[in-house]
Amino acid sequence: MRHVRSVLAVLTVLALLAGVGLAQKTLTIARPTDPVSLDPHFETTAPGSWVFSQILEPLITVNQDMEIEGRLATDWEFIDDTRLRFTLRQGVTFSDGTPFDAEAVKYTWDRAWDEERPGRWKSLAGPVEGVEIVDDYTVDLVAAQPYGPLLLTATMPYTGIVSPTAAEELGDDFGRQPVGTGPFTFVEWRANDRITLEANDDYWGGRPNLDRVVFRTIPEEGARMLSLRAGEVDMVLMPTPSDLPALESDPNFVVEGAPGVGVFYLAFNLDRDAVADVRVRQAVAHAIDRELIVEAILEGGGVLATSVIGEPVFGYKDMELLERYPYDPERARELLEEAGYARGSDGFMVDENGDRLVLELLPSNGRSLKDREIAETLQEFLRQAGIDVEMDIFEWATTFELMRGATLDYDLNSFTWFTTTADADYTMYSNYVSTELPPASWNRWRYANDDVDEWLKAARASLDMDEREELYHRVQDQLAHDLPAIPLYGSYEVAALRANVEGFVAHPIQYLLDLHPVDIVD
Repeated sequence: MRHVRSVLAVLTVLALLAGVGLAQKTLTIARPTDPVSLDPHFETTAPGSWVFSQILEPLITVNQDMEIEGRLATDWEFIDDTRLRFTLRQGVTFSDGTPFDAEAVKYTWDRAWDEERPGRWKSLAGPVEGVEIVDDYTVDLVAAQPYGPLLLTATMPYTGIVSPTAAEELGDDFGRQPVGTGPFTFVEWRANDRITLEANDDYWGGRPNLDRVVFRTIPEEGARMLSLRAGEVDMVLMPTPSDLPALESDPNFVVEGAPGVGVFYLAFNLDRDAVADVRVRQAVAHAIDRELIVEAILEGGGVLATSVIGEPVFGYKDMELLERYPYDPERARELLEEAGYARGSDGFMVDENGDRLVLELLPSNGRSLKDREIAETLQEFLRQAGIDVEMDIFEWATTFELMRGATLDYDLNSFTWFTTTADADYTMYSNYVSTELPPASWNRWRYANDDVDEWLKAARASLDMDEREELYHRVQDQLAHDLPAIPLYGSYEVAALRANVEGFVAHPIQYLLDLHPVDIVD
């Protein structure tokens, strides 16, 4: 018996030693909100893309230097003005063991083009009609007309190729357990808690250095930062800006950042009578100290927005918003008086019936940096100009669904929009053409201007980059006057990491989080 116990003791020690040698490398990431889904057919925001882009890969992508790189395609060329041919990577399998080929690419795009239930990203793909198979490892991306951003359209993270077998078997449940070809595979999703991925041992690009990635949902900024300092997480996405200087000077931490392509807006719903008059929208613009928001609230976590698209985006033009709408609460009141309001005895503006001017706001909450604090600050700015603001604050998934509804029962809403292809068409067409309305598309402000429609349609149909740029400049000049939305700040994409996390490089496009080269060192 003693001999047996000794043998068992030795085996136990050996097992423990083996366990030490085989300790898993787990990267734990804190972020503010849970995804809507892990299926890009239904999810087109960064909280979902951070996760599903580890699992699902597009044909091509844009790297941190904004250069196009191959993923599931090894080569591409234009056959003519409306046809782009991709040569596919061979020998790749989905994590369910089924083969990746031209049929899978066509299935993914056809799925998004389903007329009865189109993918949310369909409206962002312009006049693309779909994919045609040339042979087992060659496909053509076909557009209905010449389309300037056709190549960049294929870089959108939502175009990640799904396993047809898994998508068919799982149906709507695919969004809870996606299957792709990427460097990581799905393990589990505990709603509003964590999502766990593990390394894909058979990844065509080489097995990741990490064994596991855990995305934790920690809504409160302070709690996210405490979890980093306590060693409970290894990386924080959207860290508190005021904490960054201390982290940068602490050898235990690293801060990685890049100028981004996102713009945070205060948007108007032009279907609502209260903001249909452009003078009311211009009054709101004068009532907001945008510079103070950037300096006092973001504290280096963003830059003052100068247009509805970010400066790195093709087609950008400075809309001269500070010159047009300097912070001036008194000018805001004057514009409201011109629009038919009067100053009430309590300081609020009232209409001809003596009813207070009240605007209802649906703010982003937990989706963008300091979004709730900014909403509360906007409420106070507008109050000082005589405008009462009532807010409904929900979790991001609920807010997103409301913003995407066929009707929107709010005068104002706030959110960040990212031009994920770095081409103005991605933002301009889907957001400002009068026919591109939710839920099929993204014109959440119900904006309509015949000239803007004409210019944007001409810009996307042109292959002359100078002509396209000039047309986008015209559009931005018009938007500066019409103000369907007020750009507040431009994104700066930052992550705070523990110093033993190596290989991470921040991406200008917030949706793209490259974890394949990341490692944890002793």
